[in-house]
Amino acid sequence: MRILQINCVYKYGSTGKIVNCIGQELRALGNEVFTCYGIGTSPLDEFSEKICTSFEHKINAVWGRVIGIPFGGIYASNHRFYNRIQRYQPDIVHIHCVNGYTINVYKLLKYCAKHHIKTVVTLHAEIFHTGGCAHAYECTKWKEGCYDCDVYKKEGISWFFERSRASWRKMYKAFNLFDSNDLIITAVSPWLTERAKQSGIMRKYNIVCIPNGLDTTVFRPRRSIELINRKGYQKVVLFVTPWFSQSANDLKGGRYLPVIARALPNFLFVVVASRMSTTLETMPTNVIIWGQAKSQDELAQLYSESDMTLLLSRRETFSMVTAESLCCGTPVVGFQAGGPESIALPVASKFVRYGNCNDLIECLKTPFQSNSEVGFSDDAKITYGSKTMANHYLNIYRGLCSSK
Repeated sequence: MRILQINCVYKYGSTGKIVNCIGQELRALGNEVFTCYGIGTSPLDEFSEKICTSFEHKINAVWGRVIGIPFGGIYASNHRFYNRIQRYQPDIVHIHCVNGYTINVYKLLKYCAKHHIKTVVTLHAEIFHTGGCAHAYECTKWKEGCYDCDVYKKEGISWFFERSRASWRKMYKAFNLFDSNDLIITAVSPWLTERAKQSGIMRKYNIVCIPNGLDTTVFRPRRSIELINRKGYQKVVLFVTPWFSQSANDLKGGRYLPVIARALPNFLFVVVASRMSTTLETMPTNVIIWGQAKSQDELAQLYSESDMTLLLSRRETFSMVTAESLCCGTPVVGFQAGGPESIALPVASKFVRYGNCNDLIECLKTPFQSNSEVGFSDDAKITYGSKTMANHYLNIYRGLCSSK
């Protein structure tokens, strides 16, 4: 089978790693997989093509914010992708996260629908079933048609105009051009699946939950090499985040960490973050800023040497941190954020209402009944393994190709 994927990034970032993982696993099963992407260096390997220049990316970003339509823009990337379709002649086009101002999403969907291309759209966020929001939070307008959106200007979707209604309608029209036998929509968590089913944009389509996968040869329980100096602390709690901030608007909830750390002076908190807008001087003495993990192996070692992993996000549609931690044999404690509590193994996870630090602190203090590496980590490897994910997608592809 020949599969053509498209994503905003490739080989880095959460979706970039997932897309690369799908390609590797499917090729190992004898399939052909090629990936088009818009952001990053070029070329990355023989199985990929960068279809958007840096200049075009900037133009699209500015143009989208000026006109208030986030996924429009110039068509240069689209034409390169259409040319790749014509040259590659894929059995399946698999559309992932294309919200990075690298392609005109509406034109992309219309092209696939018009030419009856068998298409899989994977929901990594909420952009496809709303008027442009990656996370709709408590808003429900997106179910029947967005309007009067407060998020538009707050999150920089538009500089001048509130055009959520127009964006929602454009997405609705693009999706509803598909024949039902030509499109399957997948979502990365049960929570996101149920959200998408409520949207008027894709209500008539089949929506299937396929959890993200990861490399379980890397993320596995490891013997301690004392990478973390416990310094006599009772427990070690790991906090992994792309960025660490004390801002009240920070989606990842870094501002809650010092509150929790001060309440648990016998616990050591280790922060792994690629970027930071805070300093160690503002943190309690039982917080270590590790910085960015040097490799996936180092990250897996940090998970394995920790007693628990902490999640403080307001919203996550999946949570790779949860999957990685559980595969390494480390339980997860955090706020309810949508995706994490719907994909986590109940025996090794505890979630409380978002922002309730008191309940979260009690969960951290209460030991899990089973903290055995051999116990839930084996189940986690099956649930979140890249081979499991790839086989699920392969079954979806085969079913779609057999439909008439």
